Amino acid sequence: MNGLVYVVCEGQSEASFVKHVLSPYVSENTGYKLFLHPYTVITSRNRGAGRVYRGGLSDYEKPKRDIMRCLKNGYPVTTMFDFFRLPNDFPRYGEAMKSVESIEKVMVLERGLKEDINSRCFLPYIQLHEFETLFFSDLDSLKNQYIDAVDEIENLKSEVAGKKPEEINNGEKTSPSKRLMNHFNYKKGSEVMMTLQYIGIDRMREKCPHFSEWVEQLIQLNG
Repeated sequence: MNGLVYVVCEGQSEASFVKHVLSPYVSENTGYKLFLHPYTVITSRNRGAGRVYRGGLSDYEKPKRDIMRCLKNGYPVTTMFDFFRLPNDFPRYGEAMKSVESIEKVMVLERGLKEDINSRCFLPYIQLHEFETLFFSDLDSLKNQYIDAVDEIENLKSEVAGKKPEEINNGEKTSPSKRLMNHFNYKKGSEVMMTLQYIGIDRMREKCPHFSEWVEQLIQLNG
């Protein structure tokens, strides 16, 4: 059996991760072919110009249009959006912000997405707190790519010691990506996929429970 799942992603890093790291893992664990198709949200005005655009979310209507467009193809659709800097016009946003714990906020937001899209083929997922959280599953793996930043990576490890990856917060200076950038020359994009491939989905699932639940749901889809 062949399966296809559309993944509406926030940017190029997420799309590359889905294509090169997550999709092979899911396919290997399903018993049938399950393709996760990165469908990156475009924020530029000239969407059809054939140029390289920057990903990201500026409001809810843009990703909603992409989700609805993908659903018209008749296949399941999921998302990979960052909780960090999520636009405040997302469904149930105000309600979610009243919760104390970040995981509770994300679960309210995911329920809001599910209700608003209103399709049994839609599986919402919001990443705590952003895509770079996954690197914190095994920071030592960064040393294979950033060979001149061993001391900086050790300092970063000390900085987040005792914190679970999904609990590293959404502060402007303390979010996962900002912590990486503060310690060494980390740049977003497809070039970091080698590190994520080395870490592996199993390790990410071990350290990131909410991410793991999403992956398990993807595995359980029947295409």
